[in-house]
This record gives sequence, C-alpha cells and structure tokens, in this order.
Amino acid sequence: MDFVFINVKEPQDALQLAKEPEIRSHVARHQWRHVAKRKRGEGLPACADPNCITLRKRVNAQSSASDGVPGPVGATVLSFSIPRPLGGLRIDPFRSYPIAWRPFVPRLVDHYLVSMAVDIPELDLPGNRGLLRTSWFPLVMTEPALFLVIMLLAASHHATVNPQSLEIRLNLLSLRCEAVQAINKALGEQQRGLNDALVGAIAKMASYEAMFGSMDDFGVHMRGLLRAVDLRGGLTSLGLNGLLRRIVVWIDRNAAFLHGSSLYFPGATFVPGQPLPDPNPGHFLGAS
Repeated sequence: MDFVFINVKEPQDALQLAKEPEIRSHVARHQWRHVAKRKRGEGLPACADPNCITLRKRVNAQSSASDGVPGPVGATVLSFSIPRPLGGLRIDPFRSYPIAWRPFVPRLVDHYLVSMAVDIPELDLPGNRGLLRTSWFPLVMTEPALFLVIMLLAASHHATVNPQSLEIRLNLLSLRCEAVQAINKALGEQQRGLNDALVGAIAKMASYEAMFGSMDDFGVHMRGLLRAVDLRGGLTSLGLNGLLRRIVVWIDRNAAFLHGSSLYFPGATFVPGQPLPDPNPGHFLGAS
C-alpha cells in the first residue's frame, strides 16, 4: 500500500481531512483487519484475566542507507501477557498442570504455595527449609489425583480465610468428588505397586477430612493409607528422602491430637530412632 504525507497547519484542519474518502477507507481497513485477527484468535493476550502483567519488548528495525551505514527506520513493539499472581510470579503461565485448566486453579496454586506450603521445622528437619515447596510440590505436579487433593485443601483453606470468595466456595463439593474419584481411578490403574504420589494423595485426603470433613471419612482414608504403606513395605520405603514418611506421621499425630482419636501409626517417628516432636495443630490447620 502507498503512504501519503498529510500536511496540517492548524489542528482543526485534521478534523476536516479525517472526512476525506482515502483516510476513512484506510481507517476502516485497519479496523476490519483488527476484528478479523481477534476472530481468528490472533492478537489476543495470553490471559483474559484483567489482572494481567503485559511484558513489552521494543525492537528497532534497521535499514542500510546509501553510504552503507545502517540506521533505525522504525520500531516494532512485541507484547505478551501472563496472569498476575497474587504477590509474585509463582504460577505457571503455560498452564502445565496435571488436570484440565480452570480459571480458579492458578489462584489456588498461589494460595497453597504462599499460605500453606510454608516452612515447618518438623517436616523440614534441621538444615533444610521449604521442602514442601521444593520437594513436595514438584511431586504434586506429577499426579492428577494428588494435585486435585491439594487443590481441594487449598480451596477449603482459602474459603475459610476469605469467606467472601463465592466462586471458590461453590467449587468445593465438586472438587471433593473429583479428588476421591481420581484416587479411586489411580488405584485401579496401578500395575506395579503404589507410587509416592498416590500414597501422598491418600494421606492428604485424610488430612482434608480431619480438618474440614468428618472423622468417619478420615478413618476410611487412614485405613486405606495403612494398607498403601504396608504394600510399599512400610514407612521407611516412602520417598522424598524421608519427607513423605514425615508427612504421613505428621497427619496421623496431629489429627489424633485434635480429635482425641487413636493413632494409626503408633510408635512411628519422623526419623527412625529419634523422639517424636510435640503436635503442632496450628501449623496443621493452617499449613498442610
């Protein structure tokens, strides 16, 4: 297309020129191309959330002048958007979650990592910090059943501390059903014994019932956990360098303390041969 320079001496002259057929047709073509791109999905940001961070990169185009010296002739602005997490870049802009993406998932992931997967000395042990974030959560991302249970825990905790969050509260029942169904499906598909992620899913489902559900359902999941650990060869066979063992004992110990129930793993400790720390119900209820 040919470009034409328009000379304007007075600002009001531009208003008159805007009525010229050539200018009106040029604007119309530009607008229709923009609409067509949007219909094809082009030009849309990577997220439709109004709380988005837009990153822009300016690229200077270069041309060779008659003397052979390149010089800038214009600039192209490339931009893309990623969801703005609540407080920092903690969510996955590529949505590589082990379940189908839903609008509330990034918010729950962020809530879990910030408010629940905190430093817990009993689980981290001396010399370590943040194992729930650096060791446990990568395991969570490998198994749909475990991920759904963690999202259920995060949603329940989020709804407790943010009672005005109606969207999260409305999804609690369906999340619980999905989590239980995913565990049952994964159990039916196991061919070579139970892996760490599935043992973790059963344990975390038990902790959900201890915190937000019923003790009858807690007992069902704990008996299933006992069977799962037995099939694995005992607590010492659990992975994550002992972290999964400590999580199982942590859930059993704190749930028994809160509800006055019996231990399902009596005599078990976080580390073989070392005394068991006192229960920590505050961390158990607020961080799991």
